[in-house]
Formats: sequence, structure tokens, C-alpha cells
Amino acid sequence: MIRQWLSAAVLAAVTVFFISACSEAPDPEASGNGGFVTGKHYLVLDYPVQQGNTEPFLVEYLWVGCPYCQRIEPILQAYKDQHPEVSMVRIHGALTQRWTVDGSIFHALEMKAERDIAPEMLEFYASKAPDLPDGEDLTDFIESLGFDPDEVFAMASSAEVAGILETSFNDMQQNNIRGVPAIVVNGRYVLANPLPEDIVSDEDYFALLNYLLTRD
Repeated sequence: MIRQWLSAAVLAAVTVFFISACSEAPDPEASGNGGFVTGKHYLVLDYPVQQGNTEPFLVEYLWVGCPYCQRIEPILQAYKDQHPEVSMVRIHGALTQRWTVDGSIFHALEMKAERDIAPEMLEFYASKAPDLPDGEDLTDFIESLGFDPDEVFAMASSAEVAGILETSFNDMQQNNIRGVPAIVVNGRYVLANPLPEDIVSDEDYFALLNYLLTRD
């Protein structure tokens, strides 16, 4: 049943005609110079996203199978630990058929768990690299979290989850966000992807986030 669902979901997923990609996360080495410029370090979104959230907040567009999303996760967790007042919204990308399948499971699990499922799901997908998990793998993972796989897969096929992914697709497309991880600050400022060469440490990255969080 699960394998049939996965195949059907792939066949029913939205076909996308532009290239999506994962982009490299910053490596913590030496410190950069700290001057932040529009068009170099970040862009102002033409169409702000998630404006129903209370500032300060970050939005991460991700694909759980992206190695760079997996690599940046500890950096984001470290920032969250230092800045608990900043909330984080995780939005799964839907730019390819496989992303749509993974995103439907991601958001179904988030609804069931009522918490941030990204750290566990990113770790699980990383453990399967260079392959991607199949239906049996996903069933085992869902069970390891204490949920009924049939219930999760049913929720993944729901109109509510489809609506989340449709909004994700539209927001990314109209804002010309073509790769992940894409970090959006207060729904208005998206970090450059890839980041410029002067963002070379966690401290540089955090300083950029802090700067954008204080912008009007």
C-alpha cells in the first residue's frame, strides 16, 4: 500500500520546467568583514511570505534530501539556541516531483507531531545518501517516530497538505527562489544563495541574520 502510494504520488506531482538546486552552506572558518549589501548578501522579496507570523521569525525553504540543507541544519539550530525569541517556519519546497512527495510527508508529519520535524527528517534522509528512501524506508521512519504510517500517508494526500505545497511552489516561483536552502528573514529578505565569499563563519552568518531581523 505504501509503495503504491509513493508511486502514485510521484506520477501525480506537479511537473516543473526550471532547474532547482541545493546550494552550499557556509563553512565555519575565519571571520569576514561584516558589511552587508542588498543584492550581494541578500535580496528584498517582491512578494513577502508568511506575513501572518509575528516578528522576529525566519522561514527556511528546504528539501529534506538536499545535502546542503542537511549541512546547514546544525548552524540554524545553533542560532535558534542563541536566539530563542526568533521563531522558525519550515516550508518544504515543491519544485520537482520528488520534492513534492517528500514535502507531503514532511508536512503531514509536522501536523501529526505538532513540532519541528525537520532535524529528524534531515538526519534520516542523510543516513540514506546517496540514495533516497523508498516506501518501506519511509514506513520504518514514521513508525520510529511513534506514528501510524497509514494515517501519515493519508494526511500526506490531503487537500490541506496539497495547499501548503501549492503555496510553497507559488511563493518560490514568483520570488525567483530556485534553490534550497533558502532563508527568508521576517518574510521579506532572502539570503543570497550562494552566499558571498565574505560570509565564512557561523558568526558572519548570525550577524547577517541579526542585521536583517532589525531592518524595517
